[in-house]
Amino acid sequence: MTFMPTPVPMPLRIGKYRITGLIGEGSMGVVYRAQDPDIQRNVAIKTIRAPLRDSTGDGPTALRQFRVEAQAAGRLNHPNIVAIYESGEYGENGEELFIAMECIDGPSLAMLAKQGERLALPDVMASMLQLLEALQCAHAQRVW
Repeated sequence: MTFMPTPVPMPLRIGKYRITGLIGEGSMGVVYRAQDPDIQRNVAIKTIRAPLRDSTGDGPTALRQFRVEAQAAGRLNHPNIVAIYESGEYGENGEELFIAMECIDGPSLAMLAKQGERLALPDVMASMLQLLEALQCAHAQRVW
């Protein structure tokens, strides 16, 4: 059975961050564009979907995975890996989880592929090299 995410209304705030738009949605969560009010920078805010926060089914596993992801990504410092600024809880009872991270502007590879764009071989090679360097950094920190 495939999990079909149900649309959720876009929040106005997550923690201290003012939500300014939607970046993307997946089966596990939603990523929003937001503004950090303290230093006036754009950030990406990743949240976990409500059904995965529940204590039934995969809830505890998904919550644990989300927290481990925040901790693991926060240990990484590399130009090809987005920086993690903060992780935390929000909502009336702190039942919502988020990760605030560096927001990178530009089209995703998926978007380019959907538009029929094909990268030239030197661009593919440069992208793969950057990806492999990021993986090497992650593996050196025991992030698999």
